Amino acid sequence: MKATCTLIALALTSCAAPHYVSKGTYQGVEIAYLWKHPAEKPSELWLRLKNLSDQDRKVHVGIDLYYQGRTVEEFEADTCLPAGRSLSGKLNGIYFVPERITTAQIMDGSATVEMTDTSVEPGPCR
Repeated sequence: MKATCTLIALALTSCAAPHYVSKGTYQGVEIAYLWKHPAEKPSELWLRLKNLSDQDRKVHVGIDLYYQGRTVEEFEADTCLPAGRSLSGKLNGIYFVPERITTAQIMDGSATVEMTDTSVEPGPCR
């Protein structure tokens, strides 16, 4: 019985949805990312931005992809988040497709993601 419960727990864990990696909260906006690896397509870096404040926020995010300690790609995103709302991944167009880093480099942990230029300020979304 104990072995059966362990196998069920392992099966459920392996089927669980991937988790976003938090990169911190800036002026009330939580920023996180997630790597997606679609079959037979390049990997995608999905962002999730959550406005935790009660005011609209204008957000600029600069992202550097590092491979073996060197910057190999840079991405930028500018958007406005209404109070209490979030944007994530492909659904809202907050994703990037690297051209110089392979899926294998991402999956073996030799590629890293850093938020290098992030600014958040209050401002109305139109």
